[in-house]
Amino acid sequence: MKKIIFLIIILLFISCEDKKPENKKKSKETEVFESVSKAIRKRDFPLKNYSTIELVSYYNRIYWDTIKYKGEQPYSKVLVDNYKLTFDSTMIQERVILNKIQEKELLNLMICDTCVPEETSSACYNPRHMILFRDSKNRIIGYNEFCINCNGDRNSHNLEGFQKYCLYEMGDLFRKFGIKLFVEYDDEQKEYEILRKKGY
Repeated sequence: MKKIIFLIIILLFISCEDKKPENKKKSKETEVFESVSKAIRKRDFPLKNYSTIELVSYYNRIYWDTIKYKGEQPYSKVLVDNYKLTFDSTMIQERVILNKIQEKELLNLMICDTCVPEETSSACYNPRHMILFRDSKNRIIGYNEFCINCNGDRNSHNLEGFQKYCLYEMGDLFRKFGIKLFVEYDDEQKEYEILRKKGY
């Protein structure tokens, strides 16, 4: 009888040991892949009436955007009003109009809640990239401007609070779709020199 009880205890112990790593693994996976919001994984994209999506790049807008708009400074002003940019569009260096396959890939990233809060907060803002959503009349009906280095962004009101994806992933998509202007921290002096030669 003692041998049977001893055998049952050993089997229970082995059974518990087998389960422990599995539970640890599950809790670790939850921790690693945990979203900003436990409730929201994917969302409906709020702009239904866009016709085209355009990617643009420019040198750090805060350096050269001297146009105040409705009393607001360049770093905090509305960037599109009356369907038009409120800054000097001649400073745009690159433009890429996405095809339907590229649009789908970009929107798949935008609707996903993928980044943890630490990856989306920063004090600086040096924007160089923007997504423009245009309607069938080529009017800008929404935008998402961002700074990859600072993990900061600005959005039109109809996209406010929508940015939960990782900006470095959006940077990878911009590169994939043909945008070449990316300024790393070490290259900011070169950027400054280029803008100084242009009179900024």
